[in-house]
Order: sequence, then C-alpha cells, then structure tokens
Amino acid sequence: MLFMYSYTQEDTNMTKDQRKAEKEQKKKEKEEKNAADWLAYQKLAQDKEFVIRFDKVANRVVSQRLNFLYADGENIILQFETNDYLSENGLGGRTINGTISNYKYKPPKNDKKPIYINLDITSKFDQKNFNISITIYGGGTAIISMGSGVSVINGFISPIEGANINMGVDMRN
Repeated sequence: MLFMYSYTQEDTNMTKDQRKAEKEQKKKEKEEKNAADWLAYQKLAQDKEFVIRFDKVANRVVSQRLNFLYADGENIILQFETNDYLSENGLGGRTINGTISNYKYKPPKNDKKPIYINLDITSKFDQKNFNISITIYGGGTAIISMGSGVSVINGFISPIEGANINMGVDMRN
C-alpha cells in the first residue's frame, strides 16, 4: 500500500513542463516508428516479399491466419477460407498457387500518399490471368481489389517471416 502511495505521489509531483516534455518525447518516438515502418512497407512491396493478411472480405470479418495473399518473388499464393464451397485446401477454403507477371510498383510521392501495386496472377492449374490492385496506406493497412466487379478486400501488410499464417494445400496436385 505504501509503495502504491509513493508511486502515485511521484506521478503527481511531475511538473507541467515535465509532463509536456514526456508527451512530446512519446509523440516523437511514435512518429519515428511510423516513418521506419513506412520505409519497411515500401521495401517489402518493391522486393515482392510480403504477406497481406485479410481481416475483411466483402465486408465479412475473416480469420487473418487463413485468408491472405503471400508474395515471394515471382511466386504468389492467394488463400480464402470459404463456407460456401467445398474445401479444396484442407482448411475449409481455397488456396491458389501461381506466378506473378506484370508487377508494377508505384512508390508514394511522399509519406502522406499510398503505395500502389498492380499485378497479374497466373494459377499453375488455370492458365487464365487475373488482375489484382493493392493500395497500402500508413500503418500497413492494405486494400485489394481483384479484377472488375469483385468486392474489396481489407488487410494488413507484413514481412513473410512475421506473418503467422496457416497455409493450406492445393488439393489439385
């Protein structure tokens, strides 16, 4: 009890200037972290080595571990958990393994503008290409649109090694 009282008393004894300085320091640290993260997102997009974990597909909340776009160089995996269709991947959804073509990375003009990526995916089993557009905003928020007329997908970009995803198997192998 005495310890809690002394800790509380120390906190209230901070001067107004000390509290202001502490608040400014925290704000500066947050801005530096956001700037470093923004540079990291640009590098991930430029190198084609990232995972975008979906949290909403067609305004439906979904599991980020099972719904994602995984890009590693020229290889890409697009996975959706679906209850509407038979499971093709052993996880209750569909996993599409493919290759990337026509990859276009447009860096932001400044730290207030988003990163744009446009690419085509060719599935290993269906030789028809389909187009994906990705827009990445500050904080790692990503919006994906697929082809024309397909609902928007919301998610978050991260490095491959920190993605924490559960990859299914393409059962058509």
